[in-house]
Amino acid sequence: MEAKDEKRLISRFLDLAGQADRQGYPQFSDFLDTAEQDLLLRQANRLEAGVILEGGYEGAERRIAAFCPSFLQEEIYWPIRPLLIRLRDSRFLKKRPQHRDYLGSLLGCGIERRMIGDIFLVEEGAVFFTLQEMEAYLSESLHQVGAAEVEIVPFEGDVNALGGDGREVVISVASLRLDAVLGHGFGLSRNDAADLIRAGRVQIDHRLCGKADQPVAEGMIITVRGKGRLRLKQLMGSSKSGRVRMLAERFG
Repeated sequence: MEAKDEKRLISRFLDLAGQADRQGYPQFSDFLDTAEQDLLLRQANRLEAGVILEGGYEGAERRIAAFCPSFLQEEIYWPIRPLLIRLRDSRFLKKRPQHRDYLGSLLGCGIERRMIGDIFLVEEGAVFFTLQEMEAYLSESLHQVGAAEVEIVPFEGDVNALGGDGREVVISVASLRLDAVLGHGFGLSRNDAADLIRAGRVQIDHRLCGKADQPVAEGMIITVRGKGRLRLKQLMGSSKSGRVRMLAERFG
């Protein structure tokens, strides 16, 4: 993220927090990517209101921020809508639309990426998250994705099931360093894992982490942009050779 973009975002965060403090009710950002979320959390001590992040389902990557007084934090009505882009008839499609096709078609309606949250491919088409104010406009505007005719309807399923079931893996490492756990959990070399960390693609509990030797522990969630996430479920003790064993759940 360029310095001028960081400055603009920080100014926006401060403005929203100030409005929430003065007016006494929540103010919301647009959808933030992981780098923008990390920037926001690093500004927390400068804000005049509390901050909560939500993406519409557990484990969301792109999330909006609610700036609100502490007494309202349990009463937030989140303006996030899960919508289904439903294929009208997929029987004669040579190739089903992919993630980039759905995203491109949504942006082709004249909106910016910050108005769209995460997107999931499902049997009926694709589920995506958007702001409440965009629901009617997108429903009226999007009728085709690639060669497929589509319609947008409310998503009636379980949003927390969209990420799919995780796969349990047992991680065995010499020490609970981030690069070691990340490498073993995703089948990468330790050097490749360290490269991802240095590139700013790794978060611990939704906060950016740039230190390969950062200790990790039971209960943490490690997210790798473009690869998925690991939930560290249970420390299982040490092997006879002294390696630490951890039960984790891998998504993506």
